Amino acid sequence: MRYAISYVSTANKDLTDPEVTNIMKRTMKFNRNHDISGILLYNENNFFQLLEGEKQTVLELYKIISEDSRHYDIIKFLEKPIFNTPFDGYLTEFITDIKRCDESTLEKYQHYLKVLNPGSQKSMKRVLEVMMV
Repeated sequence: MRYAISYVSTANKDLTDPEVTNIMKRTMKFNRNHDISGILLYNENNFFQLLEGEKQTVLELYKIISEDSRHYDIIKFLEKPIFNTPFDGYLTEFITDIKRCDESTLEKYQHYLKVLNPGSQKSMKRVLEVMMV
C-alpha cells in the first residue's frame, strides 16, 4: 500500500547553508533509491517534507527523520494511505531571501499534491505557498 506522511520542523540553529545543501542532495539520492517520492523544502530555518511510498518504508524513514538532531519541533500534519497514482519522483528546494520561487516553480510543486484528496490538497497548497513565495 502506498502511504504519505507530511511534516514541518525547525532546523537546529547550528545548521549551516552548506549542510542544508548537503541534506537536500543526500535526501534526493536516498529517496530516489528507495522508491520514495515527494517534496523537501527549506526556507527561513524551517523544513517541510511530504513523503510518499510503500507504507513500511515511509514509516521507517519518518522514524529516522523524527530522531534526527538537526531539527526539532516536528509537527506531522498528514499521515494517510494514498490510493491515486504516486508522485512523479522527488523534488527539493533550498529557498533564500535571494532565491525566491516564481509562480511556475510553485505550480510544479503543487502538481505533486494531486494524489491527495481535495481537503488535504487545499491545506498542503497553503503550506507550499507560505514556504515558497
